[in-house]
Amino acid sequence: MPRPRPGPRARRTSTPAPPGPRRLRAALVAALAGAAAWLAAACSACSTPSSSVDGGDLLGVFERDAGAAAADGGQPTAARQDAGARATGPANAAATPQKPPAARPPSEGSCVAEQGRPGRELRKTLGRPPCRGAQVLETRDAEGSPRYACVIAPSGVETRAPLPLIVFFHADGDNPTSVDKETGLRKLGATWNLTGDPAHAGFIVLAPQGRAFKTPSQAERVRGTKMYTPIAPFDVEFTGEENVDVATVDAFVDQLLEKKLVDRRRIYALGASYGGHMAATYAMMRADRVAAFATFGSDAPPAEWACPGPPPPAMAIYRACDDMFSCESVERWLRARDAASAETAFLRLDEAGRDEPHCALRNRCSAKKGAINHARWPKSREADLLRFFAGHVLAIGADTPTAETTAPRPATQTGAAGR
Repeated sequence: MPRPRPGPRARRTSTPAPPGPRRLRAALVAALAGAAAWLAAACSACSTPSSSVDGGDLLGVFERDAGAAAADGGQPTAARQDAGARATGPANAAATPQKPPAARPPSEGSCVAEQGRPGRELRKTLGRPPCRGAQVLETRDAEGSPRYACVIAPSGVETRAPLPLIVFFHADGDNPTSVDKETGLRKLGATWNLTGDPAHAGFIVLAPQGRAFKTPSQAERVRGTKMYTPIAPFDVEFTGEENVDVATVDAFVDQLLEKKLVDRRRIYALGASYGGHMAATYAMMRADRVAAFATFGSDAPPAEWACPGPPPPAMAIYRACDDMFSCESVERWLRARDAASAETAFLRLDEAGRDEPHCALRNRCSAKKGAINHARWPKSREADLLRFFAGHVLAIGADTPTAETTAPRPATQTGAAGR
């Protein structure tokens, strides 16, 4: 019987020697080059999440005009800075400014061109607000109407050196009590340091009350008055020296200055919604009194800066989704301030108060969501706002009256302050 024929033997192969260092480097370079070529080919066909979205759905940052985008490369300019990106350190109420504040020389004379007509017809005269745990200042304005303001100050303020002052302008659908209802300024005012001196912490909050006008403002007429009736707005459309609300705030600030409670170098204006318009208007009309101002949920005020230099420093805090003052409208104002070389910090926030990289898409910003965002004060970002204020002072003496305080103003009758 024949033996089976053996199959083919497996061919023996020798194990190659490991490549030398040069061969390893060459192989690595070739692999990296191939990977780079693959990525380039893949990305040439890829698309961004917004590329499939209709351009009409884009709200804000994508609607910038080509000139503005080319001017700043799509980034904040040197004058405009993202306060959220640059804010560092814990939100400590007793924190001190990390660098010396910028001293701004006060402007001389009026820096706002007169426009508009004064609001005089009132629907009713507003009574004394319930300023719980706060002092109430009283005066009569140039129209003869009683005016009130809440003053929230740290305990023992009468025996201390003059403190910084924040003038808070409430929204037109609110009243001075919104300082306590919506913000944490009362608590922060007891300990937060705006001066840089560890022994000189705290600040005073002055919250004046607006007026109940009979006729809607131009802005309200544009929006439509059937959906919304203002309760106590301020007159921001008339920018002449006879503006009753500006003169009334002057009278309240003067009362505090006469008692030597306020540091003249550190007076700031702050407002929400249409109150933000008043904060900006007061800061510009009183640029020799206000060191800086800040707004939440507000765009450009009607007041126009008319002096050669830039307007006072400002901080704009706004939502990426806002139904009343859209993100795109606020950013048009920021670009206008850029053009005027005005120092401007900004915080663009989502509904939770976190930094948002761009304005919301229109189909992601419903009217209900935008209205809620507009009404929700950014309490978690008050530390950023106070750090901004701490970085700005007027270049005057703490007890030196400014030109504005010594100039004649529309008459007001100041009454006694009460509790």
